[in-house]
Amino acid sequence: MKKLLQSIKPAIRIWLFLSLLPAAAMAQSATPENSFMEANGQEILVWSVMALEIVLLLVVVTMYFVIKVMADKMLSKPQEEGAEESAVEEEGFLKRMLTKLNDAVPVEREMEVATDHEYDGIIELDNNLPPWWKALFYICIAFGVVYLLHFHVFKTGELQGAEYETEMAEAKAEVEAFLATSANNVDESNVTFVDEAGRIENGLTLFVQKCSPCHGQAGEGGVGPNLTDEYWIHGGDIKDIFRVIKNGVPAKGMIPWKSQLSPSEMQDISSYIITLEGTNPPNAKEPQGEEYVREDKVAMK
Repeated sequence: MKKLLQSIKPAIRIWLFLSLLPAAAMAQSATPENSFMEANGQEILVWSVMALEIVLLLVVVTMYFVIKVMADKMLSKPQEEGAEESAVEEEGFLKRMLTKLNDAVPVEREMEVATDHEYDGIIELDNNLPPWWKALFYICIAFGVVYLLHFHVFKTGELQGAEYETEMAEAKAEVEAFLATSANNVDESNVTFVDEAGRIENGLTLFVQKCSPCHGQAGEGGVGPNLTDEYWIHGGDIKDIFRVIKNGVPAKGMIPWKSQLSPSEMQDISSYIITLEGTNPPNAKEPQGEEYVREDKVAMK
């Protein structure tokens, strides 16, 4: 058992040293270059890790001395006659540290801190508060003062409600930026039909502005072909429609719109054109091209 304890000591010391490295690394990473929210998050994380390290330290030290007490009891059993008692082991680093942390009075000196309060033979002792407990108490007081000044007096930090609103606003801005970026990553290879009312309405507006002079206000056709029937010259799939709008058909007078419209706008127009199928406007131009059977037929309501 003694050999076990002696082998545990160096391991505990190495563990204590290594366990403080993550907290030190995180504390170093909390640089002024980080944003306000990142700095606050790192600060909370560092303090949380440090608190966990203190708890783990107390648990390890306690376990060590529990094992030591059990070993001392086992080794204190009567030995064979004539056997010499083993030499008392010198006080170790952890034991000295635990003694300082607890400021406990040895059992043989308990009468020095005894009071005159006695109940059923049990004498009340007047031990000092453990230094580790008092240190945590003073740290909590200092933290409370700093917290009060930081958040309520100087107002240099945001409270939870304001912090939540700030994070939600930042998240909303990030989502909008992402959607704006992803919307313009559309091309004829990945374009899909959009059925959002706002996008269809935008497609209608753009169609009236850009396409109606050749295809009519209702898509009935004019200089250009009728867009409301099931016949298409260059294909009726959403990808075909998008490609024609993007690249145009210069041989037939259809100009390319890729320099004037964004990919998301061309997607909106393409989706709106598909909703025109089957609307049967008056004065519709005769069908041209080949029939295209759409799997999911959609119509403007």
